[in-house]
Amino acid sequence: MDAGKLDTRVEVKRLTKTADGFGGTTSTSAVNSTIWANKKETSGEIVQENGKRQQYLEIELTVRKKTAMTILKTDLLAISGVSGDYRIKEVYDSIHKYFSTIKATKIG
Repeated sequence: MDAGKLDTRVEVKRLTKTADGFGGTTSTSAVNSTIWANKKETSGEIVQENGKRQQYLEIELTVRKKTAMTILKTDLLAISGVSGDYRIKEVYDSIHKYFSTIKATKIG
């Protein structure tokens, strides 16, 4: 894998809790970092759940190994130019020496 193939800009959003002023907290997502990745769509399906149609789109992102170590499994990913967020399913070392693979699913 060439580093030049990392052509997709990805925002890593982390959920943070802030005080709401009434003794409770509010969860919001804020951009934690921006990374470069190689995106490959692996599957997509439409299923019927509870009388509602859901579309699931699965992708694989290849990123640098050092970058992948900073990403938590609870983070959300936003692909540049694509609406909606992706939830991370798994992160593992790629077959390439200095890269890792992130599998994520978009529900929309």
